[in-house]
This record gives sequence, C-alpha cells and structure tokens, in this order.
Amino acid sequence: MAEFSKQGVLSTSGTVLYTGSTTASLLTKVLTLRFNNPTPFQLRLSKFEAATSTTTIIYTLNLSAGDTLTDSISYALNPGDQLIATSSIAGTTYYIYGIDYASS
Repeated sequence: MAEFSKQGVLSTSGTVLYTGSTTASLLTKVLTLRFNNPTPFQLRLSKFEAATSTTTIIYTLNLSAGDTLTDSISYALNPGDQLIATSSIAGTTYYIYGIDYASS
C-alpha cells in the first residue's frame, strides 16, 4: 500500500489527474479531489476505463468565483484507468490524494 498526492493547474483541454497502476496486481483509490478558481468556471470530471476504452462523464458543475469544490467520493481505478478533469477557464488549481493497494 502506498499513499500519493498531486497538485497542479488544470488544462482547458483536460488534465489526467491520475492513472491506475500498470501493474495488474494493484488497485488505486482516489480518495479526495479539490478544485478552486478565483473566477467563475465550469468543472467536468470524467473517468476513462482502459478495459473498454470508454470515457464516462462523472459530473459537470458550474462554480462561482472563489468556490472550492471538495469531492470525497472514493474513485476506484483499475490498471490503466484514468480520472480526467477539465476546466472551462485557465488557472483552476487541483489537489488529489489517494492510495495504491496491492490486490489479494
């Protein structure tokens, strides 16, 4: 088991927040996501599933200036799966926290 965290700035064309391990014996859980922008913006969170090569939109939200979105839903990522976030404007910051687990 290994914890991870990552932070940065979202791209308006989409930013891969995290990719599930390429090791078949690992499962990844993203436990916390946080997004903020000082001006109004639209945020979209999607999940790419490697096994089926499909992308599903999890949610799209319109946020006001200065809003901070904290998402504490746990997202499971199998090997190669990705969580992708897109902001309608430049400058949206993000922070993620999660754990890579060895499957039994």
